[in-house]
Amino acid sequence: MSAYYRIFDTTLSCDFPLPELPESSPSGHSISVKSGNPGNFDTAGFELSFEWCGQDDRAVCWCERRDEEYLFVFPGHARFHISPGVITCFKDDESSMQVLRHLLLDQIIPRYLATFGKLILHASAVTLESGKSVAFVGNSGFGKSTLASSFHENEAALMGDDSILLDFCEDGVTVIAAYKSIRLFPDSVSAVFQKGSGFAEYIVNSNKQQLILKSDQSGLPSEVRALDALFLLEDPREIDQGDTVSIELMSSSASLMAMIHCVFSLDPGDKQLIERNFRHIGRAINHQIGIYRLRYPRNHEMLPEVRAAVHECVARREFN
Repeated sequence: MSAYYRIFDTTLSCDFPLPELPESSPSGHSISVKSGNPGNFDTAGFELSFEWCGQDDRAVCWCERRDEEYLFVFPGHARFHISPGVITCFKDDESSMQVLRHLLLDQIIPRYLATFGKLILHASAVTLESGKSVAFVGNSGFGKSTLASSFHENEAALMGDDSILLDFCEDGVTVIAAYKSIRLFPDSVSAVFQKGSGFAEYIVNSNKQQLILKSDQSGLPSEVRALDALFLLEDPREIDQGDTVSIELMSSSASLMAMIHCVFSLDPGDKQLIERNFRHIGRAINHQIGIYRLRYPRNHEMLPEVRAAVHECVARREFN
């Protein structure tokens, strides 16, 4: 029997438990998630569309297409058959349900929503003590989760640490995160949080730890916030440890090119999707939200200085 959950602003039904998500009502759900038997799935007609490779040039995952259907494969872990309104999950025998849930919630559903019309960015987001909401955009390893966690541990409210949905209203741009969780490596947990903070093992064969924060159990999209500023994080490999914190207002063209590299999609080679993402991001830029380049050494001791610089930037923008 399926249960109903909320992720981003979307309700989904699922025939296996998703403890990371708040439960919801069945009205108006838009995605059905179900488990499947790999032996009963016909892969005929699917063709490779895009693949992602690791540092050793081995495929980490890939996307196959058959008309409007997608087959997303994580070798050794799971496959996901995706069609409009339905996601079917096929777990490999040697994998676990925990890994399956991670891939579903943090990879497949953001990519699904992006491919079917939403603007989803690889980003974390917090609401500051002032009530202003800001997002930190960047690829994996750029420090989004650590920075958002540092704000959360210092009186800000965490919205989410990995993916956000941007939308539009009469007054500007709104933001909502996938769900409230924090995933950090042990050194970041120790540096940012007090002992006994509630972190637990994330997934097998990963050093990361996860903390699931209490969500609104009504299932209503109560965490939709007006987005006041967006900070694009620079690659820490290109920043010297002796550098200082730097925040720079970005031009429209530079913002567009930087943000397009941080969008989720099932098939990054889909030309229609690329064009739509350019339009979505261009619209967000035209709504006059502040978009800044944030550059600082990835040193935990620098986090108070980074927080102060972000607060000052947001306050300065408010009174300009």
